[in-house]
Amino acid sequence: MDLYLGVDGGGTHTRAVLVDASGHVRGRGTAGPSNHHNVPLAEVTANLRAAVAQAHRAADVPLAPASGAFLGLAGVKSAADAAHLTATAESLGLAAPGTIVVANDLHNALAGGLAGAPGIALIAGTGSNCLGRDEADAVFMCGGWGWLLDDSGAGFGLALAALRAAVRAHEGRADFTRLLPSALAFFGLTEPNELLTRLHRPTVRPEEIAAFAPVVAELAAGGDAVAESVLRDGAAALAELVATTASRLRFTDGPSVVLLGGCVKPGTPYRALVEAAIRQACPPSRVVEAKHDPLHGAALNALRTAIRPPRPPLRRA
Repeated sequence: MDLYLGVDGGGTHTRAVLVDASGHVRGRGTAGPSNHHNVPLAEVTANLRAAVAQAHRAADVPLAPASGAFLGLAGVKSAADAAHLTATAESLGLAAPGTIVVANDLHNALAGGLAGAPGIALIAGTGSNCLGRDEADAVFMCGGWGWLLDDSGAGFGLALAALRAAVRAHEGRADFTRLLPSALAFFGLTEPNELLTRLHRPTVRPEEIAAFAPVVAELAAGGDAVAESVLRDGAAALAELVATTASRLRFTDGPSVVLLGGCVKPGTPYRALVEAAIRQACPPSRVVEAKHDPLHGAALNALRTAIRPPRPPLRRA
């Protein structure tokens, strides 16, 4: 029996799924993180091996190379990233050389969210990224540059914009906002000057700063004008990712767009702002709810690439 391997690897977990040629799930496995920018390659390798081995045990089949594999891994940006991790997957014997495809994990989110149909996936968690695939299988990725270069509109970007507004207001360079006392309370500080030391520690991670974003949303809901402005600007930045992606691809009736990530959970005020901004920036688009999770997308991608290798992306995939 031919089995195909799909992997969805992120900053917290690596999940593997084995499916047969009909798409039936035969086994699943889970291990630790596999973002090679955040953990050593040896740890990525060990977690890939563990997740895949667990999937084989669950399927009650010997650990052997799959007939094809798709690995959607967080942090894969460049061709060098993909080549390096493909070599890692081949060294583990996950599938035969030439049958393994490695790409950014957003490919799994798109395939799962739209059940394999063309469209656009926008993710806004700690960071932001956007990926589209049209009816001709052309692919374009917009965003995903990380906290230093981009991430506007996602958790880190919202928190950073709010903190910048807070210190400017403290010195009288901007309008009053409750963001400053809220930031001091959130980070456990007693006066504004302590922010410099607290946030410039070498050990501070982007997700620690991004954790302040929900406080910004709460203040905006409570009527803080500066916090409201931060959210509006963030929503516009996310909508720009969608509109740019749509402009680089061809969708007959406009793209379906699925929104993913903790910052754009359904039913939240910020989600409503983002949807409105997308409608304004890209009128033909339709925001839809995700149909399946990224692991389902990994399985779809494994089958799809085994049958028909993907076209080269217009930009990093």
